[in-house]
Amino acid sequence: MEKNSVLIVDDNRQSVASLRAILEDDYTVYVALNGLSGLRTMKRTMPDIVLMDVVMPGMDGFEVITEMSKDTSLDKTPVIFISGETDNVTESRGLSLGAFDYITKPYNPEVVKIKVHNQLQNKNYRNNLEKMVAAKTKELIASREAIIMGMSILAETRDNGTGTHVLRVKRYTEILAWQVQALKPELLPEDELQNTVLYSPLHDIGKVGISDAVLLKPGRLTEEEFKIMQNHTVFGADVLRKTEAFLPDDDSALRIAIEIAESHHEKWNGKGYPHGKSGEEIPVSARIVTVADIYDALTSEREYKQAFKHEKAYDIITKGDGRTMPDHFDPIVLEAFKNVATTLKNINII
Repeated sequence: MEKNSVLIVDDNRQSVASLRAILEDDYTVYVALNGLSGLRTMKRTMPDIVLMDVVMPGMDGFEVITEMSKDTSLDKTPVIFISGETDNVTESRGLSLGAFDYITKPYNPEVVKIKVHNQLQNKNYRNNLEKMVAAKTKELIASREAIIMGMSILAETRDNGTGTHVLRVKRYTEILAWQVQALKPELLPEDELQNTVLYSPLHDIGKVGISDAVLLKPGRLTEEEFKIMQNHTVFGADVLRKTEAFLPDDDSALRIAIEIAESHHEKWNGKGYPHGKSGEEIPVSARIVTVADIYDALTSEREYKQAFKHEKAYDIITKGDGRTMPDHFDPIVLEAFKNVATTLKNINII
């Protein structure tokens, strides 16, 4: 069985020799004779635990542990300070900076062994706990995504769909969202980007509230029927708001889902529905899904139309055809669409 490793950082060679003699039978021991060398040795050897003197010339132990806290590869490495100092101020400062324990000189071999052993056990416990939490978090995220996709596919099947529309819209949204962030990072923070992609399949969830006579009508809708169809945005937002009410967090991620469901038919020029919002009144999540949804609608076959080729759909979105015009879209999202159009063309979800 491979031994755990210990790094001793101390400028006093006699102190180093004493600690090495206490620990070398049970551990692989590394040595550094000053703080800067200690940091370099840590990065090279990645020890399981560090025993470090407080008072050293140049970079002292307090400075070393402060630098360790800034490095994600070292910030969880347990540190036991070793010192001839016995005042409570020195000890409390070390502990406040992140040291796990303190050993004072001259060393009691049994105390040194017990403290090192205990900290290594605690480290193993923390590591195992983190793995368990990570695994459970991954499982919960996967379950949430599965539920979202299930709800989305259920809504789509009411519209004679197979579930592929929501899969394509999600993929198009992801590609567009990353490009929007590349063009204007402050417009779409990382967490909003991830949630925009995650909840994009729910954009048409409100169609479950539309009657079959309208939803399943072959051919084009009358003006009155189209007004009824427009209500799917309101229905969708309403059911998601009611769902959100069961969550304990007032600022839940479902906010993004609500924005998308309610506003993905709003237009940048203010001529969309259901509220006639314009420009930046429209949530950025919905502005992105709007383009993804329209691109998929144009390139997919419907009861009343053939699927357009990518090039035709591109021209309709970027140049307009009367019904769809460039001023319907956020200019940044439209620019993102132009930049990734070839990528969208090559997405193959049938």
